[in-house]
Amino acid sequence: MTFDNFRDLIKYGVEVDAHPAGVQVFLYYWIRCFGDAEWVVKLPFVLAGLASVWFAYLVAKLWFNPVTGLLTAAYVGTLQMFVLYSQIARPYSSGLFLTLVMVWFWSRYILKGYKLIDLAMFVLFAALSCYNHHFSLLFAAIVGFSGLWFVKPDKRKAYFIAGLAIFVLYIPHLPIFFSQLRLGGIGGWLAKPSPWFLFQFLDWLLHFSFWVAGVLGFVFVFLLVSSASNPASDQTKKIRQVMLTWFLLPMIIGYAYSVIIDPILQYSLMIFSTPYLFMFLFSYIGKPKLQYVAVSVVLILLVNILTLVLKREHYKIMYKQPFEQVVKSAIELNKKYPGNVFMVDDYIPYYNNYYFRKYGRKIPHYSTRNKNLNIIRFDSVTGNIQQDRVITCGLNKDYFQIVKKHFPYLIDYDYGFTFEEYTYSRVAGDSLKVIKPEVMAFTDFIKTTGPLKIKSGHVETDSSGSHAVYHQMPDEKYGPFCKFAVDDFTDNIYKFIDVSARIRPLTDSCSALLVVQIEKKGKKVFWKGMNFKSFGPEKGKWQDVYLTVNLQDALKSKMSTKGVSFNFFIWNPNREDFLISEIKIEMRKGNPYRYALFFDFDDK
Repeated sequence: MTFDNFRDLIKYGVEVDAHPAGVQVFLYYWIRCFGDAEWVVKLPFVLAGLASVWFAYLVAKLWFNPVTGLLTAAYVGTLQMFVLYSQIARPYSSGLFLTLVMVWFWSRYILKGYKLIDLAMFVLFAALSCYNHHFSLLFAAIVGFSGLWFVKPDKRKAYFIAGLAIFVLYIPHLPIFFSQLRLGGIGGWLAKPSPWFLFQFLDWLLHFSFWVAGVLGFVFVFLLVSSASNPASDQTKKIRQVMLTWFLLPMIIGYAYSVIIDPILQYSLMIFSTPYLFMFLFSYIGKPKLQYVAVSVVLILLVNILTLVLKREHYKIMYKQPFEQVVKSAIELNKKYPGNVFMVDDYIPYYNNYYFRKYGRKIPHYSTRNKNLNIIRFDSVTGNIQQDRVITCGLNKDYFQIVKKHFPYLIDYDYGFTFEEYTYSRVAGDSLKVIKPEVMAFTDFIKTTGPLKIKSGHVETDSSGSHAVYHQMPDEKYGPFCKFAVDDFTDNIYKFIDVSARIRPLTDSCSALLVVQIEKKGKKVFWKGMNFKSFGPEKGKWQDVYLTVNLQDALKSKMSTKGVSFNFFIWNPNREDFLISEIKIEMRKGNPYRYALFFDFDDK
């Protein structure tokens, strides 16, 4: 997002954010000088990522040896974590670079004769790290305090003054920091991390791959055994302990903060400390033969790059982003149906306008972002669209059936990391290319398919016998229901399940619910209810009510559907009186790439 002046940047861009001002201020001036083309905006972060590989090598070499440096650099240069954050304009590759340079000068100060220039540069890059991200600030503080274990007693006064200088350089940012805390802290929107966070992170770090983990273990053992190593000095032992602490302590602090105060811990925050895990590990390798090192580095690069490209599909996923993708799709569809295409998404309008400018076309569009639309209002917005075809992207999954009510033919579906893109039509001629879901259960109370269970005594049929309704009476707390094993229909978690019912209230209030409960081996793992009131029912009028479940979310990305059961029922807790004329449960294709950058996945 762009701002007209520096004051607005701070007030409306930084103070309402959860990050320090450094990256936003840098980009504000960078864009003013060089423009906002995508490659221009990303260039500093790409260069920071590349430079980080070099400085990881330098730090490891300085404390240990060139072999440790080469092996560390091989992992920093090829693992998805480092590649990913070097490709986006976020404070991660910049923070990795700044903290590595900080540690480089900190190390030189201790190991190269306590030169004032090294101490001054440590202060500068520590201060920049503080302005970059709260976790790079935390890491800078940890490194600073670690120095007390290494700096000679006669140099501690200068070192304390350096620490004070870092704080003084950060003082201008304190009002912003406290303003962010007043607005709700620096976290809170994430879920609390699992107690197994460390192992989950390491699994992701190593590409969820037996091959990556296996090569790491093999290279370590092979080079360790083949090395001619000397006993480690006391200083080497100390820095090993410190580097392991540098890796673990930010995670421990982040975990404690997340559990006690606000959730903040996520994989991205580990980027500043992870290089030191590899330095610690490979510091035990002494002086193996050069050819052994060369083979090991080639093996690391080969396996990491192949799993990055083929198993993790990084570049396929990374370069298919929703903001641009939906605009491109809408423009292409509009070429086929000029003036008869509308676009609805949940993205900041600035993003849409940026890509409309980039491609020199503009499509009528509507963003739900910051509109706080309930289902009734969204239904009204969708119903007022004049065009015959609509493309949606990034919307709440519960909106899918609302759009389909007005545009009944789903004629295209695309997806990628974080998004699903749907193309709908209300032109009867488009019905020939409609994407049809699989019907799992259906009833119109004349004919029933699937495992729906209905109390026959509540079914009322007209005189012709061609039309029937289910009368849910006030004395009936639970209405029609069904239960089935998910793997009777699919062994794939990447599915959406849509539930719909047509109801007619017979009382002024109608607050019954469609409910889905998912169990795994008899234990409830997911529950969702949609209240009829959300759809604005009126006494005596027929009304469609909907509920959608993303099976992947319900199962928390656990890959297996074995032992998973799907339960549906109509719950009438307030004992109200209404009719039901139809119930339908359908399954449609989901999105294996929705969380693909951070979870294991299977796109089959």
